[in-house]
Amino acid sequence: MIEAVGTDSPHYQRVIELGNANSKTLGFLPYEAINQAATEGRVLVFVDDGEVKGYALYGKRVKTGDISLTHLCVDQEQRGTGIARELVEDIVKRNPHRAGIRLSCRKDYPANFMWPKLGFQRLGEKPGRSRAGHPLVTWWLPIAAQSLFGEPEREDARLLVAIDTNILLDILEPRDFPASLALIADWVTEDAELAVTGQSHSELSKQRHRSEEFKSALSEFRTLEPLHAAWQTELDSLKNESSVARLKDNDLRVVAQAAASDAAYLVTRDEDLLKQAKHIEQLTGLNLVGPDDLLLRLQALGGEHSHQARTIAASDMSFMTVSQMPSSAELSVYCHQHVAERPTELRQRLGISTAHGGRVEQLVADSGEHLALGALYSEQARVTVTALRSTSGQHSYAAARQMIHHLRTIVANDEPAAIVIEDQTNQSVERALRDEGFRSEGSTWKAVVETSVFRRGDALPQELSQVGWDRLNASLVREFERYAWPSKVFSGGVTSYVVPIKPEYARVLLGYEEPQTRLFEFHLRAAVSRDNTYYMAPRPSIETPARIIWWVSGGGKLGGVRAMSWLDAVDTGDPNSLYRKYRDRGVLEKAQVLESARPSGESDHLTATALLFSQSEIFPKPVSIDKARELCPDMNQVGYLITTRRIDEVIVQAFYEEGLKRND
Repeated sequence: MIEAVGTDSPHYQRVIELGNANSKTLGFLPYEAINQAATEGRVLVFVDDGEVKGYALYGKRVKTGDISLTHLCVDQEQRGTGIARELVEDIVKRNPHRAGIRLSCRKDYPANFMWPKLGFQRLGEKPGRSRAGHPLVTWWLPIAAQSLFGEPEREDARLLVAIDTNILLDILEPRDFPASLALIADWVTEDAELAVTGQSHSELSKQRHRSEEFKSALSEFRTLEPLHAAWQTELDSLKNESSVARLKDNDLRVVAQAAASDAAYLVTRDEDLLKQAKHIEQLTGLNLVGPDDLLLRLQALGGEHSHQARTIAASDMSFMTVSQMPSSAELSVYCHQHVAERPTELRQRLGISTAHGGRVEQLVADSGEHLALGALYSEQARVTVTALRSTSGQHSYAAARQMIHHLRTIVANDEPAAIVIEDQTNQSVERALRDEGFRSEGSTWKAVVETSVFRRGDALPQELSQVGWDRLNASLVREFERYAWPSKVFSGGVTSYVVPIKPEYARVLLGYEEPQTRLFEFHLRAAVSRDNTYYMAPRPSIETPARIIWWVSGGGKLGGVRAMSWLDAVDTGDPNSLYRKYRDRGVLEKAQVLESARPSGESDHLTATALLFSQSEIFPKPVSIDKARELCPDMNQVGYLITTRRIDEVIVQAFYEEGLKRND
C-alpha cells in the first residue's frame, strides 16, 4: 500500500533511516527540506506488513508544470519487486494534470538501466559536479495526455548561484560541511548553476600550491567575469553603506562581482556577511544565503525559482515611448557586460526597429531610474523585437516581465501576429520570457499574439487541434493561453472559482488604478500583475490549475467582478511560514496574513491558505452585482460572495464576455 506520510506518521522515521542508509547515491538533503516535503504531502511510502519498503520524495514546479523527483529509494532487499514502479505510478495518479516527471541521475549509477523500464525518456546529458566528473543524465516521464510542444525545455534555465571562497573549498578539498557538499548533488544542479567570482580565483592563487586534481575540479565551475567598471560601481555602493562597509574588503569584492554578474544568490557561511544580507540585497539585488537555506528554498519550491514580479499599477514605475534615441550614457546601463557590448552596438539594434517604422519603449521609475528597454517593428504577420533588456539589480526580472508583456499589448492593438525576440538575452530576461510563455527556437524566442476566443464546439487552434475538446485539460489550456496571449479557450470543463477580495488589495494585486490617480498606458486586456499571492482562511480542497473570477467587495463603482486570473497553486499551512515564502508576491503585511488564519482541526494551531495566481486580466468595466446575479443566479443567495465558491466555467465565460463587452 502507498500512502503520503507527514512528520507525525509512525513511518516518517523509517523514511529518514532509508535516506541516510542510501545517502551515497541519493545525495544530502537537509532534514528541514524533508520535513517540509512531508508536511506538504510530497513524501510517499510503500508499506507492506506495517513496514516501509521504499519511499519517493518529489517537488512541484509551478511555472513549468513539472514534477521534480528528488528521491526514489527502495530497501536493498526489496529491489526488483516492482516497488519503484508503484511509487512512480502513484505520483502520476496524484498529479494527473502535471506536464511530467523530471529527474537527473549520475551516468555511472545502475539506476539508469531502471528509468527506461519505468517509462522515462532520456533527454540528454549535462556536466556533473562530482569529484570524478561524472555526467548527469536527464530523464523525463510525460504525465499529461499530450504536451502542446512535445518534449520539455532542454536549454539551461537554471538559477545562477555564486559561491564564496569558503564554500568552494568545502566542495573541492572537501571539508566536513554536508550542506556545502550537497550543493553539487544531482537534484541541486538540476535547478542551480554554481559559479565562482574572479576574486575567489585571486584568493586561491595566493594560497598554497594546489594539486592538478584540484585545479581540474575548479575549472569545471563557471567563472564570473563582469567588467571592472560594473563591479567597481557595486563595490562603491556597498562601501557607502556604513554597516556594510565594515566587512572585509575581499568579501565585499566577492559580493560586488556576483551582483554585477546578475547572480540570483551568493552562498556563504560567513556570519558577518549573512548578518548584512538584507542591506546587501537592498543595495545590489543579490540574495545572500547559507548553503542550508539555498537547499531548502530549492526543495520547498520544487525547483521553482523565487518570484520578484510585482504589480506596476500601485508602484512608481511607468512605461514611456522613446521620442529620441537615448544617449550613450543612458544605453550603457542596458549593455551586455559579459561580451563588452558598447552603447553604439545597442543603438544599432534600436535603429533597426526605427528604420522599419517601429518604436522603442522604456520602463522607468518616477525617480528617473531606467529599468527596462524594448524595441520592435512589424512586417506583415510577424513582429520582431530587436532589443529586450533590463538593468541589473533587484528589479531586473520583474522589469523584464513587465516589458515583455507591455510589448505584447502593443502588438495586440493591431492584428494577431507571431512575436520573435532577436536579441541576446541574459538570465533574468530568459527567465522572464519563459514565464511569459515564450519558447526558445534556436537563437530566438517566439510566442504568439492571438485575440480570438475559442468556445466549445469551435474549431480549435492548430496547437490544440490534435488534442480535441474532450481531452483538453486545465494545464493544456493554461499553457496555450500563456503562449498565445491574450486568446482564451473555454472548454466548459476547467475548474473555476469566484474569490472575494477587498478593493484596497485588488488595486495592487489585480493592477488597476482609481480614475483620479496617475494611469500608465496599458491595453484594455492587459494582465498588469504578473504573479501574485492572496491569502484567505484555510481551504485545502481547492484544485489547481483553475480559473479565478475576482469579486471586488465594497468598492462602490469600482466593485463587482473586476478581473480573471489563473490559479497556479495553493499552499495551506502555518501563516508565518506562508508569509515568509510569498511576501515578495503579495501586498498583505504579516499581521493581515495572521488575521486570515483559522485553527486547524481540533488543535489550536493556526493555518491559512495562499492562492498563487498569474495572468490576471482586468475588465474595462466591472460587472455589477445586479448583472452578476443575472449571469450567476446562485449569487442571489444571502452570503454567497462572502467566501470563495466553486463555479462552472460556463459562468466564467459569461462574466468574461460581459466584462469585455464582446456581445455588443
